[in-house]
Amino acid sequence: MLILMSRRSYDQYCAVARALDAVGERWSLLIVRELLDGPRRYTDLHADLPGVSTDILATRLKQLEGDGLATRRKLERPASGTVYELTGRGRELRPVIEALGQWGLPALGEQRPTDAVREHWVTARSAVATG
Repeated sequence: MLILMSRRSYDQYCAVARALDAVGERWSLLIVRELLDGPRRYTDLHADLPGVSTDILATRLKQLEGDGLATRRKLERPASGTVYELTGRGRELRPVIEALGQWGLPALGEQRPTDAVREHWVTARSAVATG
């Protein structure tokens, strides 16, 4: 496991603390949410995560890669470019994301004028609410 020097740790021998060391940073789980539907280009991730800076997005992707939760790969021609995708370990976070969505649903309330929304978030919310 790659440990980035500037990264904070809870320094606790506890499975929850270790899990939060990997995905507890701001934006990490939202990046995982975006990657659960399949590989995504950096620009698409940035577009679907309004409010995240390019520096934070790049840092979080490197952290997810370092923890073995995501990987980066080059696409074959003619598509070319690079995509990020979850590893098997990263895909194991699906029930965590779904449980957080279910838990957070009662707090959702009405959409605020400042809230960003994407169609695939609404679809995921509906699936969580009925699932």
